[in-house]
Amino acid sequence: MAQVLLRRESYGGFVFHPVDATFVHLDEAAFGVAVDALCHGREPETADAARLLAELRASLPRPITGVRYLDLVDAAPAPVSNLYSAPTLMDFQITDNCELACPQCYASSTAGGRHAAWDDILLALDRMREAGVCQLAIGGGEPLRHPRLVEILAATREHGIVPNVTTTGIGATPTQLDALARHCGAVALSLEGVGERFDLRRRQGFPAFEQQVERLRGAGIRLVLQITLSAENFNELPDMADYALGIPDLYGVIFLAHKPAGRATGFDAPLSSRPFAEVYPRVIEAVTRLRAHTQVGFDCCLSPLLTAVEQDLGFAPTSIVEGCSATRGSLGLTVDLDCVPCTFLPERPLGNLRRDSLLDIWRASPAQRFRAGQRDFLARDARCAGCAVNPVCLGGCPVWDLVGCRHAETAAG
Repeated sequence: MAQVLLRRESYGGFVFHPVDATFVHLDEAAFGVAVDALCHGREPETADAARLLAELRASLPRPITGVRYLDLVDAAPAPVSNLYSAPTLMDFQITDNCELACPQCYASSTAGGRHAAWDDILLALDRMREAGVCQLAIGGGEPLRHPRLVEILAATREHGIVPNVTTTGIGATPTQLDALARHCGAVALSLEGVGERFDLRRRQGFPAFEQQVERLRGAGIRLVLQITLSAENFNELPDMADYALGIPDLYGVIFLAHKPAGRATGFDAPLSSRPFAEVYPRVIEAVTRLRAHTQVGFDCCLSPLLTAVEQDLGFAPTSIVEGCSATRGSLGLTVDLDCVPCTFLPERPLGNLRRDSLLDIWRASPAQRFRAGQRDFLARDARCAGCAVNPVCLGGCPVWDLVGCRHAETAAG
């Protein structure tokens, strides 16, 4: 399905094309031009509007077989900045089943874990489409163990949503590999070390990991490496970057912050236990090297670190920094269809999609209380309250202290 989504937001709105997950933010005037042209077939009357429309059309892949318009904006005042009218991203744990029992597993998955029911999955996808969700991060457990994964990927695309999958790759059938290649925006493998150091955190072992890298690449899958950084594996970052640089046609690298959740609680410590002045130069070095080879992205939990990365690598101010997206632009979803702020916080249910629509959960009191907590989190630290990048950084994760910050370190000094 190549139907383009136009969704109004308080700042104007965005255009999303599911063919290649093109996501374009527009201010109020530009969004009005897009709606007039794409929804109503009205061409611009001014040269400036015509230029805006030409730039937008050039950024969207062809073909465009239809347009869907949503206006979900709530007039209620936002308790936290940069709040979307509904999620743009959902993170769905479609199974708790995985036989590896890795000590790094945030989900504490087991070989006896359950799969999400097919009817529940279809209901969840219907709820997501109604709310204008753009992308679905599919995880587990091991998603490959879900007996209907191929159908889940196809159904996600049929709902106009782009699926992305995090997996070990182990046991993938030819049919599953084909579905991952045809339907997914990207498929991610987790990398927390190289060689024997990988084996400390991932039970499949590094030789098996390397085999899966080649299998996924050979199937034409857009492969991403997720590098989770902790205090303990941080010294291995240069080796992990070297390994990524050796993979031809690697689609991307995403840096994640280690969180003390699930079986990972007490296993490794967050980066915040290392001085920012020690962490930052190595991150900059790795990012600089990797950017010459592939795309580089970041977990929003690393936002305090990104304010410095942005400045030193020449990005436009606030162009790559995104504070905690939980209940601002994203939600997690469990096997039982509990909506949670993020999948690292399964003990904080906000509502259940079997009972309520996604929009109702997004607007209800539990989600509002979590946002109020994000606001109060900023107010507790005077160094954050006086920082110019607060509207986008939001002080990092409001639940755990995960990474240090240049601005806070300077203020403390």
